[in-house]
Amino acid sequence: MVSNKIFINFFCLISLFSSNYVLSTTNSDEQKKNLNYNSNLSDYCKNSLGWYDDHPEYKGEYVRVFEYCKTYAKNISPPGFDVNPILSDFGSINGVNTRPRDQVHQGIDIIGYKGQPILAIADGKVLEATVEDCWGGTLVVDHGKSFDGKNFITIYGHVGSFLVKENDQIKRGDVIATLPEKVEYRCMARVRHLHLQIGQQYCLKKEKNNWGCKYFIKDYYRSLNPHDYWSGGANNVTCFKKNETYPVGTITYPFKCKIKN
Repeated sequence: MVSNKIFINFFCLISLFSSNYVLSTTNSDEQKKNLNYNSNLSDYCKNSLGWYDDHPEYKGEYVRVFEYCKTYAKNISPPGFDVNPILSDFGSINGVNTRPRDQVHQGIDIIGYKGQPILAIADGKVLEATVEDCWGGTLVVDHGKSFDGKNFITIYGHVGSFLVKENDQIKRGDVIATLPEKVEYRCMARVRHLHLQIGQQYCLKKEKNNWGCKYFIKDYYRSLNPHDYWSGGANNVTCFKKNETYPVGTITYPFKCKIKN
């Protein structure tokens, strides 16, 4: 009887040690994953705030925006990949600079590095390549119809160099622009980012100065939610992969996805 009790107690100790080891290993792996993501996020935030390097007198504001970025930027990376974070998402009431918006956000604001290539989210035709007084470099692309029959008139706002011109036909995954070296325009809110917005009615150039047509599309405040149209399904951010076929009327991420180590 005594030997049985000793055996049972020994078995329980071994089981407890094993479960604690598995738990600690799992927690350790999770901590490493979070640590790696937080490190990447911190780099994205720091590099998107290059405006403050040239304006050291705004140190207090830099600290506030940097902390805001690290706290609220969204990790929307699909399994196995790291992608540029979204700092101000569709429907957000705050901008990339922490300040409240006049209207809920109608696009997605994706932060990134200077000169980072921007990819076409689908096949299409370039309607406009312009430098607007507030937005800076902006591309407007007609991506045809969505899978549910809506027009896909897409704004790629706050870009730097253009790699395409008006009337060019482009393919999904083509590099069409880059993020700017300098953040110089007011609508960029001192944060380097791509503003991606999908409307259905393009403003012709002769209509630009009319009310309701200032920023490229007529349905500016009735824009489509990009998250409803990812190729992998709603709210399932989809990376572009060369030689892969995607459903017509869907979109892929406008930045290259990095494979996780």
